[in-house]
Amino acid sequence: MPENTTKQLLRAALLQFDIRPGEVQHNENTAAALLDEAAACGAQLVLLPELWNMGYDLTHLPELAQNLRQGSSARLLMRKAKEYGMYIFGGTIAEKRGDTFYNTALVIDDKGEIIYKYRKLHLFPNGLQEPDYFAPGDEWGLVETPWGLFGLAICYDLRFPATIQNLTLRGANTLIVPAQWPTIRAEHWLLLNQARAIDHQVFLLACNRTGKDHSGKYPGWSMALNPLGEFICGGREATEQGILLADFDYSCLPKIRASIPVYDDRLRILDEIDDSQL
Repeated sequence: MPENTTKQLLRAALLQFDIRPGEVQHNENTAAALLDEAAACGAQLVLLPELWNMGYDLTHLPELAQNLRQGSSARLLMRKAKEYGMYIFGGTIAEKRGDTFYNTALVIDDKGEIIYKYRKLHLFPNGLQEPDYFAPGDEWGLVETPWGLFGLAICYDLRFPATIQNLTLRGANTLIVPAQWPTIRAEHWLLLNQARAIDHQVFLLACNRTGKDHSGKYPGWSMALNPLGEFICGGREATEQGILLADFDYSCLPKIRASIPVYDDRLRILDEIDDSQL
């Protein structure tokens, strides 16, 4: 996207709510109401949590998974995006493709069209046993937006710094993280999001769920961070169901990156290393 067409100001909304496992209609109704509320607050971009429409009811995955374009959940997001003229990063939806299932993030533009999908690369094995149900993706999560290039990472992906570094080396200025991150590891959630924003000098939007179900307790703690790792909204205080609003000003990004030029220094040093000495 040419630099002179990139928008500098963004109002984003995080939709944090209690997901009921297997109750797709209920979860869709909750998401629809929060999307309406976010639009009323002037949100230009919205992010939902991971598996927001069905939760981790993976034993019923064959019945609950949906075709991305024909399923009721994607159609809801497409309709709302077109109605309100906003971008929707649709958390993730369990995608059914033939006999294979993926944990898939959708990106829908302001015309209501699916412009990108990212299938979760790193499947969480402990407790949730994602590898027993989902196939991993095989592509990087990068999508063009009016505010620049955005990178996607889904929940467990956040623990793999090289994955995030790859996204930022390819030009991402913002990281999008939908999740179902449990209370037992909530401090890690805070630290890892802040570390990824600071390490790679990116804005970050991370949306987690609230509530409790068979898979555990969830704190919420959705957040928006600037490239210094500072909270724009959310964090420990964000424990209730509802929307969180964040205003990003991308005009500060060049100054922040120039003050501590980590990527320029990284590339310079790599160019100077003599491989024969390693």
